[in-house]
Amino acid sequence: MNNEAISERQGIILIILFILGTTLLLAPSGAAKQDAWIAIIIAYSWAIILLLIFSRILSLYPGKDLFDILQIVMGKFIGKIISILMIWFVFHDGALIMRNLSDFTNTLVFTNTPVIVPMAFFTILLIWGLKEGIEVIGRWSEFFIWIVILLFIIYTTLSLSEMDINRLKPILNGGVTPLLKGTFSCFSYPFGEIVVFTMVFSNISKIKNYSKTFMVGLGLGGLIIFIATLCNLLVLGSETISRVYFPSILAISLIHVGQMFQRMEMGAILVFLVCVFVKAIICLFAVCNGISKVFGFNDYRFIATPVTLLMFNFSTFVYISTMEMSAWTAIAWPYYSFFFEVIIPLVVFILVEIKSIRSATKNIIK
Repeated sequence: MNNEAISERQGIILIILFILGTTLLLAPSGAAKQDAWIAIIIAYSWAIILLLIFSRILSLYPGKDLFDILQIVMGKFIGKIISILMIWFVFHDGALIMRNLSDFTNTLVFTNTPVIVPMAFFTILLIWGLKEGIEVIGRWSEFFIWIVILLFIIYTTLSLSEMDINRLKPILNGGVTPLLKGTFSCFSYPFGEIVVFTMVFSNISKIKNYSKTFMVGLGLGGLIIFIATLCNLLVLGSETISRVYFPSILAISLIHVGQMFQRMEMGAILVFLVCVFVKAIICLFAVCNGISKVFGFNDYRFIATPVTLLMFNFSTFVYISTMEMSAWTAIAWPYYSFFFEVIIPLVVFILVEIKSIRSATKNIIK
């Protein structure tokens, strides 16, 4: 990503849109049922610690991303092996995002249209965005964040008449175990996925501290997820949410204000498309950047098209059905992603701290 840069403000906005991604339509903490809002609060507190680790790693090596740092602290051979593992994880995550989009469009938007048609246009858009560069995506996101926030406020306000506080009761009815499962699920998706930004944030210019960018993005994105989850619970109830794939769309479809405000799902679809586009393209940036760093390419643009097409193709056959993908995401994903989102960054954090202490000690001796 040579000669490209985004501001702190754009970095924060990209984190917000990335967190929202597919999360606004799905139920990441569904295992907690009516306590899902509590699970999000706990997962958010865990994510703060994780993002402080990310911030510390990047702040010790300004201008470097995770792929560079891995080779610095682990050596080129081991560093490249770990980099390949991280590239695989982000590639797999991106394929999941694209599969969520294809299932969504095939189920609710273009039900009578072959799924390849809308996905082909989306793939072309992703390729264009990659070739234009992260700087263009950063400026693009500054405009669309206001549309996302405005529509979110409108839908939340119009849903007030459909809400029932009794749908949150009884609190902790199933005990602590379902709450912890929901918390772990929410922590790994979407908060833990922010690890992707450690692979692209070498392109932030004029940054004062990484912790501010991560914390503000996490705070605002997490707040929107919390409100959206709470609204879905108050409008639909946990039992209904557990039976549908896209609870937010169902909740919005219940909005009726006279004869004028009905069938408002199209606005929600726009919000979803904007957020999922940002999430998918950030994953693609990370994959292309990682491949360039591992194989020593000077620029990532020439691999943008094959990587995007490969990710799209992988998303079409990695799961047999929406049901299988949903089950795998809920049951296996939290444990599978924990290694990439927590273990590897934690090991890197320990190594960079040791290296930093040794360097400081040598300077004192001198």
